[in-house]
Amino acid sequence: MADDRDEVIVMGGGIAGLTTVLALRAAGIPAKAYERAPALGAAAAGNGLVVWHNAVLALRTIGLDKHLDAIGAELRRYRFRSRRSGTLADWSIEQGARRYGAPAYTVSRPALHGMLTDLVGDDLVLGARCTDFTEDTDGVTVRFEDGRTIRGPLLIGADGLRSTVRRRLMPYEPPPRYAGMTACQGIVDLPLDQVPAGVFVNTFGEGSFFVHYRLDDNAVYWDAVLSDRIGRDLGRTATSLGLGVREALLREFGPWPDPVPALIEATAEPEILPVDIFDRDPVPRWSTDRVTLVGDAAQPMTFNLGQGANQAIEGAVVLAQCLSGTPVDDVPAALAEYERRRRDRAVRIARRSRANGVLSRWQNPAVCLLRDAFMRVAFDRLVYRKTYELTMDTDLVPGPQTAA
Repeated sequence: MADDRDEVIVMGGGIAGLTTVLALRAAGIPAKAYERAPALGAAAAGNGLVVWHNAVLALRTIGLDKHLDAIGAELRRYRFRSRRSGTLADWSIEQGARRYGAPAYTVSRPALHGMLTDLVGDDLVLGARCTDFTEDTDGVTVRFEDGRTIRGPLLIGADGLRSTVRRRLMPYEPPPRYAGMTACQGIVDLPLDQVPAGVFVNTFGEGSFFVHYRLDDNAVYWDAVLSDRIGRDLGRTATSLGLGVREALLREFGPWPDPVPALIEATAEPEILPVDIFDRDPVPRWSTDRVTLVGDAAQPMTFNLGQGANQAIEGAVVLAQCLSGTPVDDVPAALAEYERRRRDRAVRIARRSRANGVLSRWQNPAVCLLRDAFMRVAFDRLVYRKTYELTMDTDLVPGPQTAA
């Protein structure tokens, strides 16, 4: 697209949209992100996440990976525990960092969003709610709720799970699928002797699990995940006893091993964020000649593989690589190439993530004992290797990307 200076329209100012603008900028393609939220706080909502090696490598191709040093803490180990019987598996993330030449980081989502926002600068427009768009052979015209219209050579929907752009492309698609899980998330300050640095801990119960890891020397992110049945039972109990979310979670997780109860106990009720988990069945196509999707708009997945934001970053960079140097007349071919490179990988990641969610929702105690036995036998070798093979089988073009 080096022969056309019209700005690409990116709909959405979250991690996917901002990364897309930055990746296009690195490819010499002007772009601007339009976010429906009127303020950055709403656009940056969330708590913690892990930027895995594949996303770090994607950011490296556009010269941004070093910015993670200022906002993230390097992850060194990933431990799986049973709430009843201790350690199930212990993965070395440092070994993966050495193998692939890139670390993994734990970060707060607002910090990552803030980093990307600062880098995008004036190419982010807030309070711009898209209501419709029309596409022709030369470009796309977008209409906003306040009556404004803009035009560009290409529209990229990076507007999340309930994407307006996707709904316009797929008007008869069913709504997102509830994954049968609700996550209650929080961030709290705890000393290093209670929660060590550089360790992601995932503790499994029956129909529930609990993850926690440090974001820095003070803050710890935690996530209490309940299956739909456990959540309903807990909700009914909380309602009948007049309990808040925090007290209800303590009823469920109070007997669990340290530091699970301490993390919940130390978090104020208003700071606990319940989030219902959704995904969609993968689709074979998500582009037309002048419109495409990236991130959750294209390939929404559950969080069970920890790849949602990472696949958004990776997909944004691959899209920019496909568009780099593309004449305006060849945009349809570039979008077809983007889909070709992303389709199989997106399907594999989404399906594995959904399957992992089924494993974590098992409630029968006898079945959970068998699950734990399998994890002790297979996770440190077979599953560790297969998970890395899947997440690191990226479709990136290696090396730094330079402006055309």
